[in-house]
Amino acid sequence: MMRADGISRKPGAGKMAKSAKTFTYWVDIVGACNLRCPSCPRGNFMPGDVIKESPPSGLMAFDLFKDIVRKIKRDGPSLNPQIHLYNWGEPLVHPEIGKFIRHVLDEGIYCGVSSNLNYDGTLRDVIQAGPDFFRVSLSGFYQENYGRTHTRGDIERVKRNMRKLRDYMTEFDKNIYVEVNYHIYRHNAGRDLEDMIAFCNDLRFNIGPVWAFFQPLEKNFDLIDGKLSEADRKLLDLYAIRPEEAMKLSMPYKDQDCPVRKWATVINYNGTVPLCCNTFDQNYIVADSFLDIDHEALQARKYAHSACKTCMDNAIHVYLAYGAGPVMDEVGNKVLRDIGNPLEVYQYATPHVVSREKGPLPILARTERELGQRKKIRGMRAFWWRIREMSRRAAGF
Repeated sequence: MMRADGISRKPGAGKMAKSAKTFTYWVDIVGACNLRCPSCPRGNFMPGDVIKESPPSGLMAFDLFKDIVRKIKRDGPSLNPQIHLYNWGEPLVHPEIGKFIRHVLDEGIYCGVSSNLNYDGTLRDVIQAGPDFFRVSLSGFYQENYGRTHTRGDIERVKRNMRKLRDYMTEFDKNIYVEVNYHIYRHNAGRDLEDMIAFCNDLRFNIGPVWAFFQPLEKNFDLIDGKLSEADRKLLDLYAIRPEEAMKLSMPYKDQDCPVRKWATVINYNGTVPLCCNTFDQNYIVADSFLDIDHEALQARKYAHSACKTCMDNAIHVYLAYGAGPVMDEVGNKVLRDIGNPLEVYQYATPHVVSREKGPLPILARTERELGQRKKIRGMRAFWWRIREMSRRAAGF
């Protein structure tokens, strides 16, 4: 039997059958951020704006985290879950992040981290712990452009920390997959992008250009309703693909299920569960405690939420999940050509960046898929994990 959220359940069974399909948990261990980026709710949700209630700020307690991981393993739908230690927060400001990473890995689960890399106080411990995946989020190589869309950030500090990241990987002999997420706007897709590619090649970090999108979901709802603030309207002029255009391009695919709703759950630092990774307002909390609701009940609440209908009717779930494909590249590059940008950018195809003068710009590091590093629970670690789980179930845990 297949339920509405795509998880299989054996007829008459008391619990669902676990799937080999990956289910992702975005565990926001820090309920705060050191930057105020205008495309992120940490930077664009203002008092008196669309927000109904400001999310609380704080750090996740390690004991709560251990309980969350235990529940993910016991009640989650996947044999191969992934835990990423971020959503809207900056995880590196958590003083115990290394302990969190080590716990995830000790439990045989894939662990990811994403950072704006403007803070390095915990970076050494993070790399020593050795997450499977480390993403650096940025939007320029020079401060003039980077500072427009990573507000409060210092790109020279980021570049110093990227060098430290590589040095720590060498020191601790860690084979971490590092991906630089370069957010493409109208103003930063020329020399900045070309020089950041060269910088990443020197460090042997992969770099992937992504079209910058308008976040969070609530802001897109305001755009539909014509309620945007003046600051938000000015922000829209920076996008190579404006959100209303992205919705239009995504409409042919709007009837597909939302992959975020189907295959991911977000958990805030205090254990509450928002509707999805694209919502920010406390009004969209669907469970007061992840620990007190089972997976099926949580999925049912997501699927019944009225915001999902508005989102999917306007195909927002497609474009925010990068589901519209190469048509985005086509439209984005037309905008870049019209403003005289020297590069073409392809998020959905390779080569990812092409200079009209010099041809394709090589990106030397291989992707995680090419490296075959997207780990599942397997080998001896899988064997001992299964033995331990059998023992715990027999003991009634």
